[in-house]
Amino acid sequence: FSPRELHEKGTINQMKVGSSTGMTPDVVKENVEFIDEDYTEITGVGIHTPFDVKGADILLIHNAGEVMAWPENIASFSLIFQEAGLSWTLSSKAVAYDGVNYGVFYDDAQTARIALQHMQAAKELGAKKIVIGECGHAHKAMTVIADRVIPYEYQVPRESCYVTLRDIVMSGRLKLDPSRNNFPVTLHDPCNAVRLMGIVQPQRDILHKIAPQFREMPCHGVENYCCGGGSGFAIMTRQNIDEWRGNISGRKKMWQIAQAFKDCLGPETKKYICAPCSNCKGQIREMLEHSDLYTKNSFAYGGLVELIVNAMVNVNPGFIKWEGDEE
Repeated sequence: FSPRELHEKGTINQMKVGSSTGMTPDVVKENVEFIDEDYTEITGVGIHTPFDVKGADILLIHNAGEVMAWPENIASFSLIFQEAGLSWTLSSKAVAYDGVNYGVFYDDAQTARIALQHMQAAKELGAKKIVIGECGHAHKAMTVIADRVIPYEYQVPRESCYVTLRDIVMSGRLKLDPSRNNFPVTLHDPCNAVRLMGIVQPQRDILHKIAPQFREMPCHGVENYCCGGGSGFAIMTRQNIDEWRGNISGRKKMWQIAQAFKDCLGPETKKYICAPCSNCKGQIREMLEHSDLYTKNSFAYGGLVELIVNAMVNVNPGFIKWEGDEE
């Protein structure tokens, strides 16, 4: 038995349409074109996101939910990879533009079907490796689990975006001004990438480089608490799942956030919650909207890439927007 949402809204929808969001390849490409246009104007830097480039070194696979909910994440990846001079592409092949794989939570066969299509898309383009975007369970599905359910001859090397981004930032390929990020920053550790896979240090190397006021949450790294956004809960609503997410896991995460910022609570200090995982961001958004902590403070939440772009000297200042900022 399994929650029907994971099957019907998750893997079946993804294999039928191309993404669990319901977006077809044409819709994704059109939306990304709009994102390029919008964020070219916002950043002052021309952004072009490549699709289906044969022989590119990297196939980047996002959580497609970012295209719908957090376009700044898509734009940030494109801008960073472009400015770093990487050879990379997205794929418009159905399934291959969405790293989501809800099969990992209930069915190995469904997991394998989706993971295999990710691999095949990379092989068809001749990409040397897949880079997994800011999605925790996509990290697990495409690496740890795929290693066990996909025959070796069909596999393509895969790399976490945290590692790719760390290499870019530390190489000096981008001109960065950390003073642009001179506000308190804390880091949420996505369970599947950090506690499960042990990818702990790359994202911290970046934050120590670009965020002068970075501070850890209590119980961080592999000892972090789940925010309640993952494990398929993002698309599950029946029984008491919403209450559990808000009152149990969510409450603990809000405690961690409050403790990280305990020396600067209040509306006068802008604070950034870095959560490099799409479902985690969705959960943090919901928690903040229902918390007194949010109404009494000035928070922004987002991924790691947005913070990198905010520090890039060739980008218009003020890329990150706080609640209450005028558009």
